[in-house]
Amino acid sequence: MGASHTWHPTYIRFGDDTVRTPRQGVDLLRELRATDIAVVDLGPVWDGYEGDYGDTFVFGGHPLHEACVTALHQVFDETGGAWHRGLTGRQLYDFAEQSALSKGWRLERNLAGHRIADFPHALFGQDKLAEVEIVPSEMVWVLEIQLCHPTLPIGGGSRIS
Repeated sequence: MGASHTWHPTYIRFGDDTVRTPRQGVDLLRELRATDIAVVDLGPVWDGYEGDYGDTFVFGGHPLHEACVTALHQVFDETGGAWHRGLTGRQLYDFAEQSALSKGWRLERNLAGHRIADFPHALFGQDKLAEVEIVPSEMVWVLEIQLCHPTLPIGGGSRIS
């Protein structure tokens, strides 16, 4: 799609690793099963501007995996809608946490959104969206949502910018 490079490695996590954040690593011996759940996270750079995309995919039609993806997309969409109400970053993730709980899932707050735009965004700050006490602009912040089952190693993640 014309990206010159990526600003972070492509992360693909599946099975029990879907409850882990990208920085927590994965079990390198884990194999994708015929019935499984997988998270993909891409960080392309176009013309010096970063993008961030992630989503969760289900293989084989497992009902709990499908429920995770449904809840994940609902929480992401509801939180994205709440963004337009003038919430701070911290309030936004508090909202996401309540939305996840209402659907029977747990929000992983360690995957907490970040500033994005000019490459490399790390030069402009290391703040996490979930911790900032400002009303963030959608032009320079990315919303990241990761849900985990409350007791089983099943999770999913979504982000887009």
